[in-house]
Amino acid sequence: MLKNTPLKPETRLQIDDNIRMPKFMQVVNGILMNIETGLFKPGDRLPSINETSVDCYLARATVEKAYTSLLKSGHLTSLYRKGFFVAERQGIKRVLFLVSKLNQSNRAIFNSISERLGKAYKVDIYTYEYRRDYLCEILEKQAGNYQHFVLMPHYFGESDAIKASLQKIPNKRIIILDESGSLSSPTCSSVQFGCGVQFQRLLDQNARLFTKYQRLTFVATDQEYIHADWYKAVLNFSAQYNIDCQIVDEFSEAPVEKGMAYILFDDQDLLTCVKETTRRQLRLGTDVGLVAFNDDGYKELLAGGISVITIDVPALARLTTELIIDQQKRQAYIPMKFIRRASL
Repeated sequence: MLKNTPLKPETRLQIDDNIRMPKFMQVVNGILMNIETGLFKPGDRLPSINETSVDCYLARATVEKAYTSLLKSGHLTSLYRKGFFVAERQGIKRVLFLVSKLNQSNRAIFNSISERLGKAYKVDIYTYEYRRDYLCEILEKQAGNYQHFVLMPHYFGESDAIKASLQKIPNKRIIILDESGSLSSPTCSSVQFGCGVQFQRLLDQNARLFTKYQRLTFVATDQEYIHADWYKAVLNFSAQYNIDCQIVDEFSEAPVEKGMAYILFDDQDLLTCVKETTRRQLRLGTDVGLVAFNDDGYKELLAGGISVITIDVPALARLTTELIIDQQKRQAYIPMKFIRRASL
């Protein structure tokens, strides 16, 4: 039922001229906050565009842009000559999942988050190709179109441009999934999951599995950004346990030989390594050692089982989903896992 409810003083919008967030977004976020906290109830009439314009000292076009955005998102309805009302049934909440590049690991995270959130949420995935300018452009263009932003910044460090773009979105609507912790901030929710230090710790904990091989080869990939700390972890580990070590850009630079152990980022390299091992009549886990990154169902079955170092995707998705639904600021850490199988 639509109600011509008088405006409550506590629902008055606060517009701050000193922050970088566009004023129409401040109106959108203020109304959304009043809806979420119950100050605006389903069927309540909102102040008219003119009333809000006068009350907040804003241009009429600014308020109209904010109301139009809320109409499109399903949070408001309008009746000719009667005004704007809080929708009886709130629209689907939209989540923007921002990643550097689509790969198997972040696609798995995206799928798991989407499944856990269910039909009340729509999750879209955008890529910014490891470019700060693309990331900032997406954030600024989409600031008014989504209620929640899940961002994987991938080692951008202290970037003023990114921080300025993030300031245009309320902190409670931002969740940062950060391997390096570079953008983690107490002002918004963040989840750190894995880093060079933890990678080396997993290698140390499983050193006896590697030391039976004469050489350790770490094969990088151009499909995913690998932070320098990961290279350092491999070199430090090899020096500590006196293992001959090499780091190569492509698998073709390190042909399969007896006594070799491989750490592979790329799944195509994994399949090539298994094929070559079979072709040369070598045995995985005895003659050749193999560790891949990020678990998948087929890795448990391939060649009797492939050992993996992996993100705990279900735990990461579960925690991210909780942060989206609860909208409470939290900093958390999800450890990586080593799963031993027959290949090492």
